[in-house]
Amino acid sequence: MKKLNHLLLLSIAAISMSACSGEKDETKPATPLSELALEFEIYDSLVVDYLGTMELQDVSPDQKTFLLRDQNSDSIFVSNNKGDILERFKLSGEGPNQFKERLYGLYQFLTDEEFLIPTTGGVYRYELQGKLIKHYKPDFTGMAQIIISGRDNLFIKDEKVYLNLPGRGSNEYGQQGVDYQTKSTHVEVLDLQKEEYTPAIKFPNTSKFGSNEKAYKFYSYYPTLTLSEDSLFISYRHEPKIFGYPLSDLNQLGSTKTLPFETFVQNEPKDDKVNNNIEISELYAGTINSIHVIDDNHFLVDYLGGITKEEYSEANSVAEENGEQPWEEIGKINKGGFVIFNGSELSMPIHKPSILGNLNKFVSKDEVWFSLNFSEAENDYSVIYKTRIVEK
Repeated sequence: MKKLNHLLLLSIAAISMSACSGEKDETKPATPLSELALEFEIYDSLVVDYLGTMELQDVSPDQKTFLLRDQNSDSIFVSNNKGDILERFKLSGEGPNQFKERLYGLYQFLTDEEFLIPTTGGVYRYELQGKLIKHYKPDFTGMAQIIISGRDNLFIKDEKVYLNLPGRGSNEYGQQGVDYQTKSTHVEVLDLQKEEYTPAIKFPNTSKFGSNEKAYKFYSYYPTLTLSEDSLFISYRHEPKIFGYPLSDLNQLGSTKTLPFETFVQNEPKDDKVNNNIEISELYAGTINSIHVIDDNHFLVDYLGGITKEEYSEANSVAEENGEQPWEEIGKINKGGFVIFNGSELSMPIHKPSILGNLNKFVSKDEVWFSLNFSEAENDYSVIYKTRIVEK
């Protein structure tokens, strides 16, 4: 990998010799999380000799191999940690070695030599050279009403795969409405040994989406998942909460943590009747884009505070007057970003250098991978940036 110059930060501790001076040791109080000024510091990169819109899918367990995907051609690349392309192939299509369904999340390494691909038709298992090993077909028809590119929808632990794979029970209670809210499950657990899917996690009583009095739109409760050593955490797109479940019993709610955002716009339905009309302004409500476990007490959260229907209308009017696209004006007022949450308080938004694009892979606070912000640079090669979260 290409090394980038960075500052070596030296921490100087003042040592008081109380035995000689008789003075008591004084410990500087820790700065509250809410007052910390943090940033993503670039300290390394993976440079690949390929011109395209590359995004990192995963890093092998031994840290020697990188799995990448070109969003334009849907081609898959395997590179070493020097950026040399070892393999290139395309796995989506109609061929016997390909998957025909919609891609539904980032690819993940299972071992150093195998990886998994989540699709709306289940999980596909491939060798690193692109040869199909197994298609784990679910016992229901996958039905995704919303697909968000570049999301972590698949997590692996101890021969089990934890998935966001919607569709189970759709023939019985649909995909939105009160019946769905009280009966549906939102995680599928694939046992790789038994080759079986098991449903888990309903809306908890501490979530507004568990209501039998208000019917929410399907795009409001798109889930985002993350795993710790012993727990699964889930958030729903338009609700500022993180729900925790022990992996030993996913039917048992372990915790509910409310994210204390200063602004988080929430649209509430009036009654229990399903409204199939999609109002574009509602898509810009407060949004949880992703959550990542840092440790037992801290999460990295990517969010947007959202805008009201009135602000949406005003932004559209301003954009029209200025000859801009509406989303450009909306982006100016829909504030958010990455923050750290410790269960009770939030950090200030973490500064992200403009050259960084989307978060591709979170490993730890010392290893956060971002794609290139293509609007900031035009290169004749592809680069993925390795960053860490530090105090400014």
